[in-house]
Amino acid sequence: MATILFQGDSITDANRDREGKDKNRILGDGYVQFIGASLLCDYPGINIRNTAISGNRISDLYGRWIEDTLNIEFDVLSILCGINDIGYALRLNMGADAEKFEFVYDRMLHEVKMARPQAKIVLCEPFLFKMDINEAKNSADIIENWDVWNGHMLERRAIVKSLAEKYQAIFVPFGKVFEQALEIAPANYWSTDGIHLTMAGNQLIAREWLRCVKGDPNVSFS
Repeated sequence: MATILFQGDSITDANRDREGKDKNRILGDGYVQFIGASLLCDYPGINIRNTAISGNRISDLYGRWIEDTLNIEFDVLSILCGINDIGYALRLNMGADAEKFEFVYDRMLHEVKMARPQAKIVLCEPFLFKMDINEAKNSADIIENWDVWNGHMLERRAIVKSLAEKYQAIFVPFGKVFEQALEIAPANYWSTDGIHLTMAGNQLIAREWLRCVKGDPNVSFS
């Protein structure tokens, strides 16, 4: 049976049980759990792992790339990263700009291709929500400086799509999906703070991930 590995930051981590004491929480409370529930039901024996860590920037992810990615046997690798580099850069001057983000991300994918040439890579598009200023909680600065934040996010989204094309990876358009979803319900229906997701938001991207990955003829879960 196939092994699927999820990597990223808090959206993917989603408060997962890193010690593995609670088998129902090892994939976290977010979209990975929804994906895992669907695949485990349909493909008994499939192995799904989540090694994402909250707060990770692209440099943090690369810093643990060997132990938490390359040293793991996997058939499918799914990555979602980008928002923390924007946040750290704008708030603390500690994030990667678009050029460095692309450079490090590209290197990570190159190493995956060298170590696991037969594995399929899934690159997930990062996203951001424009909340009502009264609902933004600790993210009010995002709303106040929306054009700046969203401009950086659009750069990251374009980079991820370009890298997906370069490495023949499956591209999952989370950003586009949420743009469409906002025509159905407001931002606070999908997101809790402009960055993290509600149950509905997690289910929406889980469904899109499954649609894109299952639709690729080169992916087998058995």
